[in-house]
Amino acid sequence: MRDDSLILNMQLAGHSSQFVLGPLAGLELARFVPAPPPVYIVDQTVRELHPRWLEQIQEGCDHCEHRTLALLGGEEVKTLQRLDEIYRWLAEIALPRDATLVAVGGGTICDLAGLAAATWRRGINFVAIPTTLLAMVDAAIGGKTAVNTAGLKNPVGCFHPAAGILADCGFLTTLTRQAWRDGMAELIKTAIIGDGPLFADLYGSRSRLYKLLGEGDPGDPIPGVLGALPWRDWIGRAARIKVKVVNEDFHEKGPRRALNLGHTVGHALEAWSHEIGEPLSHGEAVAIGMAVVFRIAAERGRCALPEAVQVIELLEACGLPVSHPAPELVELRRLLSGDKKQSVRSGLRWVLPERIGKVTTNATVAAEEVRKWLDPHGGS
Repeated sequence: MRDDSLILNMQLAGHSSQFVLGPLAGLELARFVPAPPPVYIVDQTVRELHPRWLEQIQEGCDHCEHRTLALLGGEEVKTLQRLDEIYRWLAEIALPRDATLVAVGGGTICDLAGLAAATWRRGINFVAIPTTLLAMVDAAIGGKTAVNTAGLKNPVGCFHPAAGILADCGFLTTLTRQAWRDGMAELIKTAIIGDGPLFADLYGSRSRLYKLLGEGDPGDPIPGVLGALPWRDWIGRAARIKVKVVNEDFHEKGPRRALNLGHTVGHALEAWSHEIGEPLSHGEAVAIGMAVVFRIAAERGRCALPEAVQVIELLEACGLPVSHPAPELVELRRLLSGDKKQSVRSGLRWVLPERIGKVTTNATVAAEEVRKWLDPHGGS
């Protein structure tokens, strides 16, 4: 293990999980594979852009023929149909109970492969190699797995922590500007809930963030991006926050709900946008959701207006939207009622900010209040 790697340890419902952030993190794979060779589910784009590095990662773990299933990442992959495709592949190669499944890709590939690992033969060992900013700071950490179905975001899933999360910033060099923007939504969210100084650093860098992310074609990569800002420091600090939270509350009974800041509105809008054929990315939806809850909290006097303004300014500097056409009220209620965090006893508990670095996780918000802070002329 390299001396300059960041190592964060988790104990999640009796399972050890370790986050490794470093320039050669993928070469640590063998430490997390007790019975090689593993099998791999890989984002097809990552496979095409980083073939030699993937080969080195695989060779560092085993010297057998590598069994790999390549899938195109993105929200469209998180379906029951794709999950069944993975099961058929695992059955074809007769993957045993003591095997390891390795996911190499962004948040959607990690979510899908993690659910397959959690349910194949009632649970096999899982390792995640996140290749996007969003996955490194959020999706790969903490053991949540899920797919989308029934017009809802992530209603089918389970908790199944990866034994290892191996994050190498080298994968980020080929990310599109849109993927960077999506990751920034989760990075900003993480700073808001648990690290005021990190938020201050991000806000202080907003002019440079705007030049990198706010301008330009969303589908283009960004030359020299890794050297432009302290990404590794920011990723490590965000990972520390999430690791701390999930260590305290793996099954999301209390403090972990804070990580859903912006997600209640965001997931509703994300699902609706796909239904109407104008899809929002996950990061865009979360950014809109955060802008909405900060506006609500500021109007209620729960959070200072200048802080709400700072959050919205930072999101905009990163090229993220802060408003969106509103579904009709009945449709918005339907979407919100499908939120997986809703419970029979207490209904839907919202996360609202009190200040940068502190949120409350038991707020109540009506659909009418949400719609007020969206574009009311956008309903179909």
